[in-house]
Amino acid sequence: MQEFKLALHEIKAMQNKVLLFMTFLKSLIVFLLSFCVLSMFNFYRWGFSFTIAMVYFAVILHKEVNSKNLLEVEKKNPILMEKLRTAADYENVVNFVVSKLQNTVIRALRDVPISSFIDMRKLTYLLLITIISAGAVLFVASNDIVIFDLSAALSSLDFKGDRGVLEGLVPSSLIDANVGLEELNDDALINEFALTAKKEPPKRDLYIPDDLFEQSDKSFEEMLPKKKRIYIRQYFGEIRKYCME
Repeated sequence: MQEFKLALHEIKAMQNKVLLFMTFLKSLIVFLLSFCVLSMFNFYRWGFSFTIAMVYFAVILHKEVNSKNLLEVEKKNPILMEKLRTAADYENVVNFVVSKLQNTVIRALRDVPISSFIDMRKLTYLLLITIISAGAVLFVASNDIVIFDLSAALSSLDFKGDRGVLEGLVPSSLIDANVGLEELNDDALINEFALTAKKEPPKRDLYIPDDLFEQSDKSFEEMLPKKKRIYIRQYFGEIRKYCME
């Protein structure tokens, strides 16, 4: 019985090794195809291709290992048909009939070649696709084929300062002051930016006559005639109005 358990363990280990190798080839194909496509769009080809391939490898390997069974071994080796699964089902039973069946299976396993665990047709198919995929990657890389530069398109949006998002929606003075999207909801910050942002000079010519502030022995109120006081009030009133816009 112990000898049969050891043989059964070796069968399952061989199945796992084959599944690991086949899944690796499939993941390599996924990596090459992803790398080829991402290269044509100039978009993080190394990082995304490797991530996609690793996720694929983990998911497929887990699925294949959990779904493997002894029926596959029996189909490739008719001499074990029904015997291997039956002996495995009764591996913990000790009696004359089970022992005789297990010994029969052990003798038959000695004539089973390791190559019978591998689907040569499927392996050839995967190797052919791997070679074609590698050739496609070399062709795209050597000829610098780019259908659309996605990295350049995304970088032009300037997400770091939210400039591309805010441009055209808020005054240019706020964009120049590096206002972010979150800060637009803060009234206190907006008021502060409105007061500190650079502003263009008023379109109206606010030239003050040279003699307006000439020295005099009189007080400031006495020095200014009514016309000049009105002019000054209008001047500073317009400045105040412009700054509050």
